[in-house]
This record gives sequence, C-alpha cells and structure tokens, in this order.
Amino acid sequence: MPQQRERSPQGTAAGSRIVAAYAAALGRPVLNGTRAKLERQAVELLAQGLPEAWLSDRVREMATRGWSDLVQHAERSTVPVEGQRDESLSGRAGLPKWCRECGEGNPAARVNARFRTLGELGGGEKCPRCHPDRVASVPQPPGSEGL
Repeated sequence: MPQQRERSPQGTAAGSRIVAAYAAALGRPVLNGTRAKLERQAVELLAQGLPEAWLSDRVREMATRGWSDLVQHAERSTVPVEGQRDESLSGRAGLPKWCRECGEGNPAARVNARFRTLGELGGGEKCPRCHPDRVASVPQPPGSEGL
C-alpha cells in the first residue's frame, strides 16, 4: 500500500536526506511547512522508483531558483534518470511505453500520463498510441510494440 511505503523507515530517511540537500543548497533552514511538503513529495517520488541521488540533484536546482514543489519540478525535468535505459520509456509500473510523439516531446510524459496528450501540453486529446485510457480500449496494430 502506498501509505505503508510512505511511512517506511528507509523512505522517511531518504526523504529527510533529500530535504537536507535542499536546505544545504538554500543556505538556511527550511521552514516546517515546506520541510513537511518536500519530505512527503520525496517519499512519494522514491516510491515511484526515482533514485534518491537524482531527486537530491533536483531539489538543489529548486533551492537555487526559490522553488518548493518537487513533484512539479521532477515532472518537468529534462535531466535523464540514471540507470533507466532509453528504450525503457515507461516510467511507472502499469504505464504503457511512451510513444515520444505526444506531450510536445516533454520527457515528463514518460512518467506521467497527464502529459500524454496531442496539442497543448497537458490539454487536448489523449494520445491514442500511449495514453493508458486510450491504449486499453484501442487495439495496437501489429508491429507497433517497439515504438
């Protein structure tokens, strides 16, 4: 269950280390509300399979820009995730492989179905090639598995 993963000692410790990286880059203590939000988001993203080192690098970027939403920053990041092969375009378990033709090429579409749309990013028609709501209902033509 996601709630159990969020409360695991390993997830909480990693979340605390990610927040510590944010505070170090910020150069001052993190306010309690922001600390709680970042730690919660870090644990959630770790549970989705993003590496701690990659998330720590993203929070350092955020701190230098004055940002505090790790989920949003991770979704929009164009930095490759170490250890993920390029042909492995599915970012989460149960999410079909990203076709790379939707979402205006934004790599966030790899891990977030919300971006798998045609036209304006995050709006418009769901991609018939890789949006989970569409591929489940539309049979894929033979030979399209390698897309």
